[in-house]
Amino acid sequence: MKGIITSLQRMSIHDGPGIRTVVFMKGCNMHCKWCHNPETWSNRPQLQYIREKCICCCTCTKVCPNNVLSATTSSLDINFKDCNACGICSESCCTNALSIVGEYVTIEELWEEIKKDMPYFQSSGGGVTISGGEPLLQKDFVKEFLSFCKNNNINTAIETNLSLSWDIIEELIPVTYLWMCDFKIFDSHKHREWTGIDNTSIIKNISELATRGANILVRTPVIPGINDTDEEIEKISQFLSPFSKTLSYELLGFHTLGFSKYESFGMTNELEDKSSLPAKRLEELKKYTFKKDI
Repeated sequence: MKGIITSLQRMSIHDGPGIRTVVFMKGCNMHCKWCHNPETWSNRPQLQYIREKCICCCTCTKVCPNNVLSATTSSLDINFKDCNACGICSESCCTNALSIVGEYVTIEELWEEIKKDMPYFQSSGGGVTISGGEPLLQKDFVKEFLSFCKNNNINTAIETNLSLSWDIIEELIPVTYLWMCDFKIFDSHKHREWTGIDNTSIIKNISELATRGANILVRTPVIPGINDTDEEIEKISQFLSPFSKTLSYELLGFHTLGFSKYESFGMTNELEDKSSLPAKRLEELKKYTFKKDI
């Protein structure tokens, strides 16, 4: 069995308890317009071009078998639509301006990397967090890998949008210590406008997980002009508060880190002119957050 990932992030302290290694799975059923990881949308490998690293040596244009690369005086023009991410151009690139994002790995290959971080997990109470993209789209791979982690006494967490069927989520309950999910917008029509899907299944799945006594952290990324009102955050908080014995609610401040990725993958960033959320506004809205009862 193989899964496709974009990267590993070691020494993370914001994706669950302790020091953690985060595995970013590739593929997502949401396309949030403020996404900081647009390279995780597609479930296939993709070519990435970092313009600042390019010295326009034109080596890549000579080896590309599909003729999707052409040189200008200061950079490359890339036909991303017709690129099949064969990797030949990136292998010839001496400055790493070109690279392939998306790697197929087996459970065993991923474990060989994860086990290097065991001392940090053991000393901090940390573990492994599976993120994305939407990791539940690769349910079988994620389930088997988290089972492997659990059998080796590694704390497990999943970052998910909880928008898939309950049957998929239920399968992962026995191997997941912490569920970390976003509740982005309360109004379902507005949710579809900004993420590509409505939130009906998200609401149902949060309720079901909480009823089952799962350990849950719900977070809302607060986006200026989209969901940064008291009314919006209060509605989400009111829905979640009856589950306060098993669920915590946090807010995440919007920032523009990662927005440069859109250009590097030939994608359009609809919020490229959006400014970061003022820290003062985030603090004002935190009055609606809570930590689960102990």
